[in-house]
Amino acid sequence: MKKKIVGALAVAAAAVLAVFGFMVWSARSAAAEAVSAYNAAVQEYSEKIGPYNEAAAGIAAENARLQEVLDQAGSVIAQGKEAYEPDTLDMLQEEMKKAEKALADVPARLDPFAEMEMSGSFNRKELEAEKLEAEAAEAAVGEAMEKIPPLPEVPDFTDRIDAVQKAQKVYEDSVRRLANVTAPADAFVRERVRGLETVMQTAAVSEKNDPNGLLGKTGGYLGCVYFLDERIDLNLLPAEVMPEEEGSDDGPAESESAPEEADEGAGSGGSSGESASVAAEEADSAGTGKTAAASAPGERDAAASSETASEAEVTTTTTAPAGVSAGTAATSATAAAASAEPSPEEEGRYDVVAAGTDGGGAVEVYATKEEADARDKYLAFFSGSVMDPGAHAVEGTCVIRASRYLEVDQQQALIEAVRQALLKVE
Repeated sequence: MKKKIVGALAVAAAAVLAVFGFMVWSARSAAAEAVSAYNAAVQEYSEKIGPYNEAAAGIAAENARLQEVLDQAGSVIAQGKEAYEPDTLDMLQEEMKKAEKALADVPARLDPFAEMEMSGSFNRKELEAEKLEAEAAEAAVGEAMEKIPPLPEVPDFTDRIDAVQKAQKVYEDSVRRLANVTAPADAFVRERVRGLETVMQTAAVSEKNDPNGLLGKTGGYLGCVYFLDERIDLNLLPAEVMPEEEGSDDGPAESESAPEEADEGAGSGGSSGESASVAAEEADSAGTGKTAAASAPGERDAAASSETASEAEVTTTTTAPAGVSAGTAATSATAAAASAEPSPEEEGRYDVVAAGTDGGGAVEVYATKEEADARDKYLAFFSGSVMDPGAHAVEGTCVIRASRYLEVDQQQALIEAVRQALLKVE
């Protein structure tokens, strides 16, 4: 009897275990199925948001590309440099405003859902909870799937970038043009003038041979470069212009040299101290108001020769007179590299300084535009007289002059050629 009871109990226990095991297995299967369904939904969602996130990243990258160009242009403007054509700055700022308005809103990135893994539990209640959790998560993925925004369009800012960069270059070139004609070094002026088709030779005055005696003086020039034009009849110039071996005892006729001597102060530059003081007094009376002397010519050329201006930067080559603020023409400098002074053998055999302006022309360099204007006004006083100085014009802080021995149209054309040579941005 006991054996029968024990056997019955064993059977009952086995049945209970079988039922329990089946229930656990069923719960685990259901949980696994729910987790699998959730993970499948997660993969589908990730595939759908992939292109959207790529587009959002593309918009951000294009914005960054345009912003970098805007930042570069902004840093150039922040330097506060004056341009030869002031409207180039306005054009750059206008292009920047257009570009800033074109910047696109960057959509928020859609984050993917994390996949789930089955737990190792064999607790039926825990498995049932795991199943419910997976099912709820799958529903959340479904809702997120329906809310995926339309695919955003990635802009192309190439045109805007090109417009800003072109406007920036135009502005920077204009800044360099102004620097080129703002107290440029003699070496720079000679290099530019030397390249003109009709110019045979150039020479810069020094304190020893300055015919006007204005070099480095108050109201005078910082430098003066004379040049010889091949169209000028050398017989009209002083005898000392010619090399000794080619000179003659006769020399130019007195009737030909007389106007030259009479025009020492205006036409060819002159050598008397009186003409120098008159020029200085005229410059002061014209309202320049500058009393401090400019830096020494040697120091000015040495500074210019030791520095080469970059594409976005200019170098100061003069010392501004007292009262002249930073940013004015007096404190700007040539943007071109000043080449070393050529040796006499390289330069030529004629005494260009002795020829003065009559030999072809000159570029007188002043510290400020006001001083250049005063000199121009002074020269204009002699126009049409026997001391006619020839054509002259102000460009920046330079006074460009042409020989009176050239035809009127030739004088104007030469001045324009010199002007363009100085302003040229390479």
